[in-house]
Amino acid sequence: MNGREPQPRQSGRHRRGTVTEQVGSRPWDPAERACAEQLDQVEPAWTVWYGPGTRHFHAVAIWPTPVPLSVRARTADELRALMREAEHSTPPPQGGTMPETSDTPHPPDDPRTVCWDLPHDLPIVGKARAMVRETLVAWVLHQLVDDVVLVVGELLANAIIHGEPVIRLSLWADADEFQVQVTDRGPGQPRHLTLDPESLHGRGLTIVRALAHDTGVTVLPNRPGKTVWARWRLPRQTAATRASS
Repeated sequence: MNGREPQPRQSGRHRRGTVTEQVGSRPWDPAERACAEQLDQVEPAWTVWYGPGTRHFHAVAIWPTPVPLSVRARTADELRALMREAEHSTPPPQGGTMPETSDTPHPPDDPRTVCWDLPHDLPIVGKARAMVRETLVAWVLHQLVDDVVLVVGELLANAIIHGEPVIRLSLWADADEFQVQVTDRGPGQPRHLTLDPESLHGRGLTIVRALAHDTGVTVLPNRPGKTVWARWRLPRQTAATRASS
């Protein structure tokens, strides 16, 4: 070889023959994120967030609608216009907020379902957990809230980190059971890992199996992807309580 010692690789931004300029990491689109957080505070009938991966603003209605209602736009002004248009076609309850549970009792055998297509961005996990919590309260399933919210966080994080878009979160309930489903289009399959007691990661499916009565994976037919689901059995007295609420 040429006999010269290899030079250590320098990190940072530099050109050959110049001093290395250290470059720190920076958050993507901080102004847009701040704007979305402000919108989320002033729009009580919507959950609003900004996805740095999609470079779009997103909003999901949190009042009862015949089908899940969501809008997205490249700018905050465009998003607000779409939100007003959606409210005109499907107006929220008086006051613009979710009605109290006692005002909307469900018959014991009335199946309910809701789903959201979510951006492929980890920041959405916190918003999705909040939407799930509000849905369970509206469905009078208070006893499941903590466990289901934790499971949803684990399943969504796995789908976003290891899967591929589109990410879909679905909730389903009838008088006997409640089920969470997270679908993504990635070809990989979830694996249950054998971990050391001090391992910090890889416990997602272990947590899900510990909290739910049943869990599994369903491969999507005729296309890449899978649905990871978790199910809870509901005692019959839950239905009676719901009917009398």
